[in-house]
Amino acid sequence: MWMPLVSIQFFTLLCLIWCFEATSLPWIEILEAKNYVVQEGSYGFFDTTTCASADTCYAINPLTPYGLIYLPPHANETSSRNYSNSCHRHGLCRELQGRTYSPSWRIAPGEVILLIGRTPPESTYWSFAPSLYTRFNGPGFKPKPRSLQDLPVACPRVPEGSVGSRCEVFSAVNDPVNFQTVNVSTQTPFNSSFALMLSWDSETEKEVALQLEAAGVGPLNFLRHPGAISRLGVTKGTEDEFINVMRVENIKDGEASRRFYDSTPFQVLRISRSLEMPPAPESFYGSFKGRMRSRVTGHRESGENVTNQQLRDGLKLLKQRVIQERQHLLDVTSLDFNSFVNDSGYECLQSGLQCQGDCRDTIYARATMLIQETLCNKSHLPCRPSRHAELSNESSDSFFVLGVNHKMTNQSLYSSLTAYNYPKLAAGILKRTSGDMQYSLVDEDFKGSALELLPDHPAAPYLYVVKFARRCLPSDRHVCVEVPSWAESSNVTAIAEGEPLVFIERMYIHPGTKSGPAVAETIMPILVHFKHSRAQADLDEQTEQAVFV
Repeated sequence: MWMPLVSIQFFTLLCLIWCFEATSLPWIEILEAKNYVVQEGSYGFFDTTTCASADTCYAINPLTPYGLIYLPPHANETSSRNYSNSCHRHGLCRELQGRTYSPSWRIAPGEVILLIGRTPPESTYWSFAPSLYTRFNGPGFKPKPRSLQDLPVACPRVPEGSVGSRCEVFSAVNDPVNFQTVNVSTQTPFNSSFALMLSWDSETEKEVALQLEAAGVGPLNFLRHPGAISRLGVTKGTEDEFINVMRVENIKDGEASRRFYDSTPFQVLRISRSLEMPPAPESFYGSFKGRMRSRVTGHRESGENVTNQQLRDGLKLLKQRVIQERQHLLDVTSLDFNSFVNDSGYECLQSGLQCQGDCRDTIYARATMLIQETLCNKSHLPCRPSRHAELSNESSDSFFVLGVNHKMTNQSLYSSLTAYNYPKLAAGILKRTSGDMQYSLVDEDFKGSALELLPDHPAAPYLYVVKFARRCLPSDRHVCVEVPSWAESSNVTAIAEGEPLVFIERMYIHPGTKSGPAVAETIMPILVHFKHSRAQADLDEQTEQAVFV
């Protein structure tokens, strides 16, 4: 314990010394002589502890913290028109040396953000993803949901004559820089020196890059944003806010993971041109819609020994078997998962929807009974029990998720399944039958779980079935996880009985594309909800107790 602790403290001390001295580096002095302002930023992580104290969790993957760039305000930033940075609303601001630092920022024309450090340790996946975080919608704005499933994530309508409102679209605006695309000087993309520049125009990017290259800073990577279609500025209050999220999945070595998150090996700089010297209008980057890495391979999801049609037929039959097992139940509702976006966050920007932090390196497939329940409530008609999105403590009440193990079909490098509450979108802790507690199930957890229900079907090895219930039963013949309704620690999130559930399946990187799988080529999971009427549930409870006695 002593040696790693000393190493972490020593590395942190070196980083602090280097960061302090960075403001006097020659290349920074050259930029300052050209009327640039260079400000030191900070780096931090959003994890389950942060989630517990915040009012939203953005459906983060609870298995690993998300990295965030914290910046001080622009030197000329104002708060006119009652603008307040979104970090205040969510409790995510940081107070450093008497100044407020935020993970979301307005950007003035002629700014770049520079991140210098080392890439994450060896892992299944890592990336830095650019997003337009919030957008101000003026009077008369109306969202355009594509389906009923989009209603919970639609930005609020803005009535005519009002002052307008800000919506957290959290939409991806370009491909991430990931472990397969990063420019490093070593043969491995892990634990390697690199520099990452976030830019909105080519003119400022080029001028700063020339100084960095001359000083030997790098290797340099560029993460470009669509400045030409963004609402840039720091003085009006109606400008866009941006955010950058680092995602890391499955760091191989536990000690390396601890060192990485404890030391935070990144230096952050906000580099700003004078507002009186904006870049030329033609230098701002346009929309990257249709110009990003292709997710389409031309091949629908299949396995080494199974076709796409066999997978689809097997999944359909699996659903039938799961329902047949419980045909004595009075009520059942099923629906297919769907993706937040088909390709990128530009779809959310166009439709006025909240993408919740989509990333082009993955598919976020979601499903919830919330729409069915909402329609029941608004129509005031009797609602079938299974159309409710909550999970009660009744033994008959359970959700099943059926799907394809995308890692086994080589459709993705990594996949997981997580249950969240709504509207906070915090992952709920799960209890395995072994007694282990975890937030998500990964591909290895549900591998082979459909074999008993489909013993002779060629797709069975590639399919999974997972049951979510407040209490698993001895009769369960497949993977079952319990969903506790409370937790002893305030840093652990549990999904209470009255909270609606949202299920998300995420899958990272289709091998060979350096990007996420194509939605149209990927088989989405199915959500099934079983629930008795109150009278039938009471009868079943009595029967079950009699059996145990």
